[in-house]
Amino acid sequence: MIEKGKVSQEPFVEILKILEEAESANLVDWNAMNIASVDQKNQPSSRIVLLKKISDEGLVFYTNYNSRKGKEIELNPKVAVNFWWRELKKQVRVEGIIEKASEEDSDNYFNSRPLKSRVSAIISNQSSTISSYKDLTNQIDIYLDQNDESSIKRPDHCGLFIVIPNAVEFWQERDNRTHERLKYILEDNQKWSSHLLSP
Repeated sequence: MIEKGKVSQEPFVEILKILEEAESANLVDWNAMNIASVDQKNQPSSRIVLLKKISDEGLVFYTNYNSRKGKEIELNPKVAVNFWWRELKKQVRVEGIIEKASEEDSDNYFNSRPLKSRVSAIISNQSSTISSYKDLTNQIDIYLDQNDESSIKRPDHCGLFIVIPNAVEFWQERDNRTHERLKYILEDNQKWSSHLLSP
């Protein structure tokens, strides 16, 4: 389930429509998206995250700000996102910039997570080297023994990011490699224009 804010304009309406189609088809991880960022040496890296919210403002996901992607995003806020649903024979490609969502939204999402997931977010120094997963789970258990649930608050290093698109492409598989490609571009006047692309 994802939160749906105000979705009133293309291309966001079409993204939501496909997401709802994928959810209705009971696809595994139907809201999974690949997000790519670039480091200070211009080396791209990508990973799968789960979409938590969609609105006319953009696409929202949760992460550790101190992770590799968090650090890369801090250096360069330009990102690319890709959704792919094999069963639907569709993909959505997004390019844009990224910024932190509000503290309130991040707090609300953090507090909605299962208790051990919240503690894990506090304990884990994401992307850093660890000795073993057993040590990590032991640290979580020790933290729970030493802290009351009411005292567990979102740490500053975790929260929501929002991807603000400036280009969106819809890809639909067709026979004989005549795949349909429809691309939206956000113009300087903040209006979306669209055109078809050759497959």
